[in-house]
Amino acid sequence: MEKFTSLNGVAAPMLMVNINTDLLAPSLVPGKDLVDIPLIPLKDKMFANLRYDASGAEKPEFVLNQQRYRAARVLLAGPNFGCGSSRETAVWALMEYGIRCVIAPSFGDIFHDNAFQNGLLPIKLEMDQIRRIAEAIDRSNNAEMTVDLERGLIEVPGMQPIHFHIPEDRRVPLLQGLDQLSFILSSQADITEFELKHAEAEPWLYPV
Repeated sequence: MEKFTSLNGVAAPMLMVNINTDLLAPSLVPGKDLVDIPLIPLKDKMFANLRYDASGAEKPEFVLNQQRYRAARVLLAGPNFGCGSSRETAVWALMEYGIRCVIAPSFGDIFHDNAFQNGLLPIKLEMDQIRRIAEAIDRSNNAEMTVDLERGLIEVPGMQPIHFHIPEDRRVPLLQGLDQLSFILSSQADITEFELKHAEAEPWLYPV
């Protein structure tokens, strides 16, 4: 998994409520035959029902179809982002597109866990803060911002730095580029030492 330390890039405002996993990783794609859909890259399926019209042509009003936001690395969203089904492809689609961070007031629980397992950083901020970030991005020349996980800071042109908190058991694996299993295995020596001492102290718990 790719490490996440500090990210600088374009932030796209998509301040909708309840952006669900079916929007993020849809089963159907407008203008495409069913037999062709499995061959379409996830990044091109992402938000397909918002990005494309019935013929499969891009909708110019959709934020990620606008030249200013096509190269987005950060997504600014509304409450309950990633709600709905448990499909992990919702995270994969964002990552394949190039988005490494989603900032929203709240997230679907399973999406939230899947994000950390795949190297996507979900940050929780109040909606008022997110709107102010979106307004500052709209005023800036290049729509870029910086997310610094090491310092827990978001830096946006024209704004004071914004602090965010990620629990250490989530933050450290991202900084090191480890999924949950790899993070646990990095403590293998400590685990083995504990097991040996525990077996010595309470041998009746262990089969001969």
